[in-house]
Amino acid sequence: MNPTQHDKLETYFRQVQDIILIRQDWVTGLLPASTAVNVHGNYTDAWVRDNVYSILSAWGLALAYRRVEEQNGRTYLLEQSVVKLMRGLLTAMMRQAAKVE
Repeated sequence: MNPTQHDKLETYFRQVQDIILIRQDWVTGLLPASTAVNVHGNYTDAWVRDNVYSILSAWGLALAYRRVEEQNGRTYLLEQSVVKLMRGLLTAMMRQAAKVE
């Protein structure tokens, strides 16, 4: 891998880490719709669509890291973040199963 590719992956990793993964709930694995709690309401609920779209960036970056030889454990971290989120969504849906016809 050349230095330019490495720098791009590093930049993308920092962005995914700082924008998305830092907000991932450590118990459920879900991402909040927003971190804002104000006079207009509490928007910290998790939305399926938003969670799936958000975690796709982590999955795509994990695939990119798979292609390089020096992974530094980042591939595993990204993949496990995706797995944790998907398990969280499945758990939430299973808890709601009685409400679905």
